[in-house]
Amino acid sequence: MRLLQSFVAELGLLSLVRAPRDTKLIILQRFTRFFAFGGSTIVLALYLHALKLPDSQIGLFMSLALVGDVISFGLALLADGIGRKVVLGFGALLMVFSGVVFALSGNFWVLLGAGVVGIISPKYCTVVTNLNRC
Repeated sequence: MRLLQSFVAELGLLSLVRAPRDTKLIILQRFTRFFAFGGSTIVLALYLHALKLPDSQIGLFMSLALVGDVISFGLALLADGIGRKVVLGFGALLMVFSGVVFALSGNFWVLLGAGVVGIISPKYCTVVTNLNRC
């Protein structure tokens, strides 16, 4: 029993149970967002497979998507200097552009470029700028 209590305390479940309603809603929202991101990754891999792309190209695509994440993070570090609204708007436009390209093209290289650019996401802007306030 003591081991179970230690395990629950280590996971932070007791803190979660005692947390206010707003905290639980934020955690639920983050869980939902991460679940959606994970699901969209699986759908993307299945889409690329349906285009009859070889597994090596699908792996390259998923690996280079990390480049977009690095660019996003770098852009987020500059968000306070450029302006948060500008960075968020720019990231949203790039994501829309990427979605349109995915809807209209089946060419691997075009999709790869749109995938890297489309990963540039406003999520990092809010995370990094909030950290800068701490």
